[in-house]
Amino acid sequence: MLAEAPGAVVFLVRFGELALKSRYVRRQLQDRLVANLLERFAAEGRECLVSADFGRIYVHADDAATAASIIARTFGIVSFSPAAEAPSDLPGLCAAVAAYAEPLLSAGMSFAIRPRRSGTHPYKSQDLGREAGSAVWTAIPGLRVDLEKPDREISVEVRENKAYLFHETMPGPGGMPLGTQGRAVAVVERERDVASAWLIMRRGARTTIAVLGDESLAQPLQRWDVRLKVQHIGGLGELPEVVRAARAQAVALPWELGRVGDREALRKVCGDAVPFFPLVGLAEEEIVALLLSIRSVGAQ
Repeated sequence: MLAEAPGAVVFLVRFGELALKSRYVRRQLQDRLVANLLERFAAEGRECLVSADFGRIYVHADDAATAASIIARTFGIVSFSPAAEAPSDLPGLCAAVAAYAEPLLSAGMSFAIRPRRSGTHPYKSQDLGREAGSAVWTAIPGLRVDLEKPDREISVEVRENKAYLFHETMPGPGGMPLGTQGRAVAVVERERDVASAWLIMRRGARTTIAVLGDESLAQPLQRWDVRLKVQHIGGLGELPEVVRAARAQAVALPWELGRVGDREALRKVCGDAVPFFPLVGLAEEEIVALLLSIRSVGAQ
């Protein structure tokens, strides 16, 4: 659940695996992630403003709850925080931190300031933590500083000429942005196969769902890809045609099909695409937990 951040006007969005790529590739992947966010907001009829620098993406939106739901279901995002913007000069920033902290802290509580900087500033992170902490301690009598296990942590992230204040970090799905890792087809016959399809989508593959049976099985996946294609097939014999039509390089199969030892049998099912068995390394309880997450993340 989204805790309302005082004066929050922006979501500070973090990515992980993208940062390991070369500068050129990283920029391409980041641009795709920004485009995916804009597409998702547009699909839900919501306005937003998305900007980015080399380390963060910033999402400005009027409806905080809807924005959090959308961001939480966008592949490539590791975590995000509802934040308040502040100036980066030390006096102005310390005053902003004290104002931000007032609704969150009261006498008898312990707190800690978690400072972080990116760029060049006339102060160090330690200076920021000390001065901001002093401003909060002065503004709210009866507080205690506890850097180990505080009742409340307030993060201050300074990025060039702006600062962002937040006290909550929410998880994203991670993985790679959709549309960056080619095309795939995922076979869905039972509920557990939804987890298999989701995992191949999480790797960034634009995925077509080939449903054996009730097409409603694919509904949870449509919350994760606004352009998801779902096609009903009467049997695995129809799968190669779906693979060809989707121009897929990979096929995500239910793990039981991994028992098919005959390579030729797999070729008949997958055509020229490479077969993957995303659930083969997961225990049953892990699959159940993943299915629950797929259905519940971002639900309002």
